[in-house]
Amino acid sequence: MNISPDIQNEHQIFLQGPVVVFKWKNAPNWPVEYVSANVFENLGYTAKEFLSSKVEYASIVCPEDLQRVADEVSIYSSTMKNDFEQEYRIVKKNGEVIWIYDYTSILRGESGNITHFYGYILDITKHKRNEEALRKTEKLNTVGEMAAGVAHEIRNPLTTIKGFLAMIKKHPYKEMYMTIIESELNRIEQIINEFLILSKPHYKQYTNKDIRFLLKEILPLFETQAITKNIQLCMEFDSQDLMVHCNEGELKQVFINTLKNAVEAMTYGGVIKIHCFKESNHVSIKFIDEGDGIPEESINRLGEPFFSTKESGTGLGLMVSFKIIDEHQGSYTIKSQLGKGSVFEYRLPLCT
Repeated sequence: MNISPDIQNEHQIFLQGPVVVFKWKNAPNWPVEYVSANVFENLGYTAKEFLSSKVEYASIVCPEDLQRVADEVSIYSSTMKNDFEQEYRIVKKNGEVIWIYDYTSILRGESGNITHFYGYILDITKHKRNEEALRKTEKLNTVGEMAAGVAHEIRNPLTTIKGFLAMIKKHPYKEMYMTIIESELNRIEQIINEFLILSKPHYKQYTNKDIRFLLKEILPLFETQAITKNIQLCMEFDSQDLMVHCNEGELKQVFINTLKNAVEAMTYGGVIKIHCFKESNHVSIKFIDEGDGIPEESINRLGEPFFSTKESGTGLGLMVSFKIIDEHQGSYTIKSQLGKGSVFEYRLPLCT
């Protein structure tokens, strides 16, 4: 049979595209009886690996999603529907985990029993990431509006209180106490101003600072609490200057929040290590604790508004911290093991 050039071209374009076609047998682990040749370009596996049953389709479905996928297939198969759609994660041969859209048709035998599934899968990882980014942005906007409203409500009475304090200070015997109160009120106002970071961008003064000195300046804030909880704070810093173009107050806020979380996670005492070293054209700052650890499913949600692994937490602390690191053209990674502890790493560009 002669095949027209147009059909041949269409077939060639399809094989170079992102859609991979499968035909699965209705049997345990879904053995593959057919797969399009572009499977290697998209997933890293060869067609031969699937067709020889060296790799079964169930083995590449992300373990966390496999039971859900199997349950959905079972539910769809029990109805009279001839096709269905799913979204789940699979693991490519190189270990990369991607999200896919799966459109499957059900093939039945003469007696109506299901013999095969025939369908295609499409990588939708980028789409999923965009959805996640949009969801976080919407939450961030909500928190920003809330932050602006709360901050302005509190700043008004603060102004009145500070005015009265100025009058009370005329009494010498009360001046020392009023100075302390005023200092504390200034601190409250500073915290509120930092909270306003969430509401809108504003002018910030950036200077070149040695990151080692910023870390050394915040450690005394935790010495008493560390002693009380039987925690040892250990610092390991590079011997050379680690100059970063930054807003000093904001980076201190990030380090204070991270160290505070580490101390709170150390239920039974232990060691918290702070490492600060040059790596290529960046400085790496690591906070390593021996706390309770963070569940794997929760790590990717850290930094979301209103999500926290602590009972009384709001999630705002890490969200603000990550926002500050982003604004400093930096990056962050989190690694954790339950029962062993966590590592929070921040990477910031060094001054050129």
